[in-house]
Amino acid sequence: MSPTQRTQKRARLRVLVVDDDPLVRNLLRAVLHDSDFDLDEAVNGVEALEIAAKRPPDVVVLDVMMPGIDGFEVCKALRADPNLKSSRIVMLTARSTSRDREQGLRAGADSFFTKPFSPLDLIEAVIGAASATA
Repeated sequence: MSPTQRTQKRARLRVLVVDDDPLVRNLLRAVLHDSDFDLDEAVNGVEALEIAAKRPPDVVVLDVMMPGIDGFEVCKALRADPNLKSSRIVMLTARSTSRDREQGLRAGADSFFTKPFSPLDLIEAVIGAASATA
């Protein structure tokens, strides 16, 4: 069964994409739109926290390197908010060291992808993360 078929069998999942790079946001929008998710987008950590407070996401796809509040701090803030702690967090970043991965997981991320990434693997991770919230 394809990822798209799986998402059609369940309620639409709300996904918040957070990345300061418009090209990455456009790619993620195209990849996740085809999989029938409800998408919100943020260009930085502050905007991500504001959107998440208003429209709690099932899954957050979160870049690490952003101006202002980085993805690690956003991840910690999401985990600290009682209304958002069940949101699943998929970090997507160019930082690929084991130290970066460990820092992301310690901050509360559920999974960690490095750029460039496989769109199919990302869809599977988003669906898997959302399934864990059910």
